[in-house]
Amino acid sequence: MKKTLLLLFGLFFIAGNSQQYITVTSKSADDLVKKFIGVNNASCITFSNATVKGWQDYASTEPFSYGYFEKGTLPFAIDKGIILSTGSAQKAPGPNTSLLSDGAYNWLGDLDLANAFQTSPTKYINATSLEFDFIANNTTEISFEYMLLSEEYQKSGCAYFDSFAFLIRQDGDPYYNNIALVPGTNQPVSSQTVRGGTDCPRNPMYFDRFNYLPDSPRVDSPTNFDGQTKVLTAKTNIIPGQKYHIKLVIADYDTTSHDSAVFLKAGSFAGKKNLGPDLLITTDNAICEGITKDLDATTPGATSYKWYKEGILLPLETNAILKLSGLPGSSGNYQVEVDLAGCILKGSIKVEIQPKAVVNYGTYEFCDEKLNGKIPIDFNDLSTRVINDFNPTFLPKYYLDEDDARYDTGIPLPDDWVLTADTEIYVRVESSLGCLPEYGKFKLIIGKKTPLIKNTFTATPICDRERSGSVVLDLNKYTKEFTSNTTIAPLFFATPADARNNKNPILADQTLSSASHTFGIRVQNGTDCANVGEITIIKKTPNESSILRDDSICGIAKTTLDAGAGFDYYKWSTGEEGILESSISNVGIGDYWVDLSSNGCVYRQFVKITAAEIPRITNVEVSGNTATVFVNGGQPAYQYSLDSKIDQDFTNSNIFQNISRGLHTMYARDKNKCELSEFQFLILNLINVITPNGDGKNDFLDYSDLSIKKDVKIEIYNRYGNQVFISQKPPYIWDGKMNGQPLTTGTYWYILNWIEPATNSPVTYKGWVLLKNRD
Repeated sequence: MKKTLLLLFGLFFIAGNSQQYITVTSKSADDLVKKFIGVNNASCITFSNATVKGWQDYASTEPFSYGYFEKGTLPFAIDKGIILSTGSAQKAPGPNTSLLSDGAYNWLGDLDLANAFQTSPTKYINATSLEFDFIANNTTEISFEYMLLSEEYQKSGCAYFDSFAFLIRQDGDPYYNNIALVPGTNQPVSSQTVRGGTDCPRNPMYFDRFNYLPDSPRVDSPTNFDGQTKVLTAKTNIIPGQKYHIKLVIADYDTTSHDSAVFLKAGSFAGKKNLGPDLLITTDNAICEGITKDLDATTPGATSYKWYKEGILLPLETNAILKLSGLPGSSGNYQVEVDLAGCILKGSIKVEIQPKAVVNYGTYEFCDEKLNGKIPIDFNDLSTRVINDFNPTFLPKYYLDEDDARYDTGIPLPDDWVLTADTEIYVRVESSLGCLPEYGKFKLIIGKKTPLIKNTFTATPICDRERSGSVVLDLNKYTKEFTSNTTIAPLFFATPADARNNKNPILADQTLSSASHTFGIRVQNGTDCANVGEITIIKKTPNESSILRDDSICGIAKTTLDAGAGFDYYKWSTGEEGILESSISNVGIGDYWVDLSSNGCVYRQFVKITAAEIPRITNVEVSGNTATVFVNGGQPAYQYSLDSKIDQDFTNSNIFQNISRGLHTMYARDKNKCELSEFQFLILNLINVITPNGDGKNDFLDYSDLSIKKDVKIEIYNRYGNQVFISQKPPYIWDGKMNGQPLTTGTYWYILNWIEPATNSPVTYKGWVLLKNRD
């Protein structure tokens, strides 16, 4: 319902004021070319062989697809001209209330257009073209203005490119050149190569507007097309007096729906008057300020001249030559129209004025950044400060002598010139354009350094209290020694030389490992130059007692802690302190410390007194009647005693010899003598011969002494490895028999195994015995 009301309103609006939209009338081919060339160009551009081809050529009953248009009261960028359409030209006027989808598939495309777009000829249909020959006698360039309008300017048109081409070729040349291109590119103009909006935009700067609102028509659109480009210009160089052929052609792409049209401005097919190259600073041919420059449009046979600046007529300028005064306000775009008795040539030129160098003849301050009294001057940088609006065409030179600057004599100061004292400098500013030079005097001075309270500072030594080899520094806390300005954020450097060179700044948090180090600090307030100071920091390390060591004592015993001499002061954790309090006595088990003062520092040394570990006899090795004692734990040196706890019976040797057969007890103690460790062992009667003859002498192999051990086992083997006897129960005696029968005389091997009760360690003893039996 809404669309119907809007359409009725649009029709009513049309009836009320039919001249607000464009109007289209049919014209012949000659009439269209005449309108296109225009009255002003008729005498300088002659044409012939005009032909036009469109819809009615394929179906005579169909309306014309070309014509002549004039705009109505609604704004339209082209006042009048010719229209070439892919549908009915008569349906082009607004409002935009319907979809233009005229044409038919038997209305063919155009081969030359397809070649211009490098596309298959079968892709284009519904082509309309205007062709003619022309000769231009007074110009080396022609141009024309046009707009492309299309129903493809909607989302569905992204894949289509209804296309237009301006094809031109010199007489006799078989190949066309398409000059209807997107400005600044080699892309032919189509509904796809120039698009605005957010859907598939391309070259949107050349798109003008959409002529519809979402879901509603636009009754204020002067045409019935959905969108349009801005006014575009096509131009090309030609040879005066030479014949050329032109073909203007537009066609639908792939489908007959969604028509497009090109609107060509009447009279825009104009010739060119060459005013020469643009006069620009960047191309070194601008006009010098104060120098008059002639813009010459002289053309033989001209009857009048009109000059414009930025498109605005200069009413007093009617001569062939326009004299520019060279004032800064003279910069701009200038145009000229040359009337050759009805033939209008147009020319344009861009003009820039090279202003005189404005030199600030004042005083320029430089900081001695390296604080060595030498400041290298970068004259390139200085030029941008000394010369207002400095640009690359200015060629400044610097001298110490005024006459050298005035007359350009002598040798200019080089870029590596060094300022060592306040100095007057003369500058001569020339121009690459040959403009008159400027010269004058200014002064270079060495800037004042930021004041410092002191230049060097040696900090109170920092103690390495932990004797770790390094101390952590915060250099920020020394800033107040150099300046009282709390707004200054200093820079710190590993060396004063780095600070002077402003090279490799470091963080304020630093670790000092060497005995001393000198850092650099660089400070600068908001008005003065930088200044540099030096911070020397000394690291001191306190001494450590070499004799105070952790110790152990018997559980209830007391001992003395002694740090030794050589310290300035002692303070013990027990409360004793003083210059001579190097030791404390009557100390029991516990943790203690002492603060030892030396080298101006204090080192807190810790010491631990623990309960002494009780030594333990781990083994007594017996070889015959010799015993060797092994002790573990406690603190050496150990002392040993056999079968006695009496103090005087202890010895330092762990080897005991000539021990009698039988059970013995070994005692051991460490240096603390806190508690005795004891170990029972057995000296066996080693028997190598038995004669079981009943005489009471050596009748048995008797190891009954092993009954004090655990898990005792005796095994006896003959020389062939056969077991002849085994016993795992007391009394561990062998009588030379096997199963009650005497064995033959010979050598037998025995193995003794047991577990030591005190240590639960296994013991193996191997030996041999000679058995003598009567046969």
